[in-house]
Amino acid sequence: MAGFSFSVLSRAVSGLSARLLVLTVLFVLLGEIFIYVPSIARHRLVYLEERIDAARIAALAVEASPDGMVTEELRAALLDRAGVRAVSLKRTGSRRLVLGDDMPVSIDASFDLREETPLRLIGEAADTLRHGGERTIRVMGVAPGDPADTVVDIVLPEAPMFASMLDYSGRILVLSIILAFVVAGLVYISLHWLMVLPLGRMTDSLVSFRRAPEDAAATVRVSRRRDEIGVAQRELQVMQRRVRAALRQRARLAAVGTGVAKINHDLRNMLATAAVLTDRLATAPDPEVQRLAHPLLSAIDRAIALCTHTLSFATGRLPAPKQTSFALAPLVDEIRAALPIDEGAVAWRNEVPQELEVTADREQLYRVVINLAQNAVQALACHAGGGTVRVSAWRDADATVVEIADTGPGISASVRDHLFEAFADGGRDDGTGLGLAIARDLMRNLGGDIHLERSDSSGTVFRLRVPDSPDQDAARALDD
Repeated sequence: MAGFSFSVLSRAVSGLSARLLVLTVLFVLLGEIFIYVPSIARHRLVYLEERIDAARIAALAVEASPDGMVTEELRAALLDRAGVRAVSLKRTGSRRLVLGDDMPVSIDASFDLREETPLRLIGEAADTLRHGGERTIRVMGVAPGDPADTVVDIVLPEAPMFASMLDYSGRILVLSIILAFVVAGLVYISLHWLMVLPLGRMTDSLVSFRRAPEDAAATVRVSRRRDEIGVAQRELQVMQRRVRAALRQRARLAAVGTGVAKINHDLRNMLATAAVLTDRLATAPDPEVQRLAHPLLSAIDRAIALCTHTLSFATGRLPAPKQTSFALAPLVDEIRAALPIDEGAVAWRNEVPQELEVTADREQLYRVVINLAQNAVQALACHAGGGTVRVSAWRDADATVVEIADTGPGISASVRDHLFEAFADGGRDDGTGLGLAIARDLMRNLGGDIHLERSDSSGTVFRLRVPDSPDQDAARALDD
């Protein structure tokens, strides 16, 4: 329980959720700064306009007196209420001091509100905050209701305005912090539910999968989301299933390799004994026995050679091909003799030209063709009405193309997706799922390849491409 609590606390402090919360708060505060800068400039402008308006009202009080004069007490009250030290009125061609303090003052800065721009207002607000309210400033502006040629000119201390700006800044700061955490909390909750929790489940699934890839419970759960998170979940699930299938396949291959290594020695001895006995049969006077003994000896020799290279096949390291030139049609006839074909149900057609020769490893090519032919014969044996197996070949540029076709029911789409994978389901209960995988490996070992040309209700067609050897290319060039 303590370990779980520590894991949760660690993820909360250093995980994606904590970083998301911190970044959201920082970005909201940064946005508030961009809002604060013009706001404080606007606050200063409104403060000065209020002083202009209050000073104009004080000037009207003086102008309304019988002789344009007021008592000292009233003058001090009017200046104090307006928050200024002196008030002057400028009209076209004249300027008159309406109210003034008896103490002489030194003007540190002058501002004309009629000429202000947004950038100048921001700069002047920053200048006010930098000086700390220690200046005495002069401000000119037009009071509301006055004609444009009547300008109110006031002199006032900057300290009250500085204090007002500090108070405004403090309120903005508190509001910004509250707003930042409220917005950050809402964004955090939304993104945590939409992104962080699904990513956390995917991360937990990956960790569990790394620890126990064979455990099906470690597979990530897929939601119905159609966004990037949903796509990632589905792709991760597919990847986990494929990796698990590959691990099972590797385990089966390892088991096969272990079993083959154990029986390889004894099997070779058994085949050697069968070869000796078959040699004796070949010397029998019966012509039929002699006719059957030769293909039997060839099959036993191939089996012995295969046992010799069994471990190489099990580890995926195939023996280097022994290139020889040979006619292809007799090889197809030899394969026909080795297959258990019910002639009443399956028709065999060898359409390979007698003069066509290939240069390749004869035994490896034999194994490829017999694998495909045997699959075709077995498919037709289970098909109502039987069918035909046809083997043909022709020259194509710098290679020989061998085609094995049948008129069977075809291969299902689900099987075609994994056709050349080891231990894949080939659609038959008695199959091992290795034949086509071995055929592909052998063809690539020969420098060629194999592919499924067509498979539908009219039959299946495989094509092998056997490349020419350099010697064969040179001989053909000399003939040309």
